[in-house]
Amino acid sequence: MLKVTMKRLCWAALDCLPDAVAVRIFYFRKFRRLPNLSKPSTFNEKITWRKLHQMNERFKVFADKIAVKAEIARIIGDDYVIKTLWVGDNPDSIPFDQLTPPYVIKTNHGNGGHIFVRTSADINKAVIAASLRKQLAYSHAHRWREWGYRNIPRTILVEEMIVEGNGEIPVDYKFFVYHGRVHYIQVDYGRFSDHKRNVYDRDWRLVPVDYNYSRSTGARSPPVWLPEMIIAAERIGLEFDFARVDLYATADYVKFGEVTFYPVAGLGRFNPAEWDVKFGEPWRLPSKFV
Repeated sequence: MLKVTMKRLCWAALDCLPDAVAVRIFYFRKFRRLPNLSKPSTFNEKITWRKLHQMNERFKVFADKIAVKAEIARIIGDDYVIKTLWVGDNPDSIPFDQLTPPYVIKTNHGNGGHIFVRTSADINKAVIAASLRKQLAYSHAHRWREWGYRNIPRTILVEEMIVEGNGEIPVDYKFFVYHGRVHYIQVDYGRFSDHKRNVYDRDWRLVPVDYNYSRSTGARSPPVWLPEMIIAAERIGLEFDFARVDLYATADYVKFGEVTFYPVAGLGRFNPAEWDVKFGEPWRLPSKFV
């Protein structure tokens, strides 16, 4: 109990600090050194720099899980957009009786916390409402000082769950797009059991790095849709100097997941550490700022 109380006090103190101080403390706590924000070179330093210096209004549109759907339809077509079943701001108003599982309940302004309703047995209205109220009250933008999430109207989104033929959730492919070109692809395996994470280059060659999670053993085949997915990710990320574009691939189709501008809040651990530099190299920051 004391540990939990101290953690809350610690976060409360951090919440009161200016952004420029807070992001440096986050970085120092993780890496035991301060970031070089006058001349950032690593991937994590550049994300940290972005939090303080890159106020692009388009971030807010693409970070909003509802607003981004219109952009994706415009850029690559409606077929890539997961069907929306309901939108509202009151957890008690979710029309469970009118929704047919499987579907996913999430908020549009944050990261994580998705509620998966595979069958009607997963519906516990009180538990779901409590979770959503907590998520709606949480400021992901302020907690991690990620400017692109600020002032997004907080809303609940219910959308169709994308599943494989066996009922399992498909693999989520995360494309690291620098200046309109995919350089790396992050793939998470066993997210709900023995979580492993592989990183590949655009030609599906395994990159020898552990990025927050250890690599999986054995060869992994690329998705049959890989060429199409690369084209889609590059078209979505084209207007940004860096964006991570997440796509789902089943045996039959590809669907858009989300766009992320601050992967792991700029606190991702690379092993070997040299890959933090290599991930940062393709990202050319505006010269007027650095």
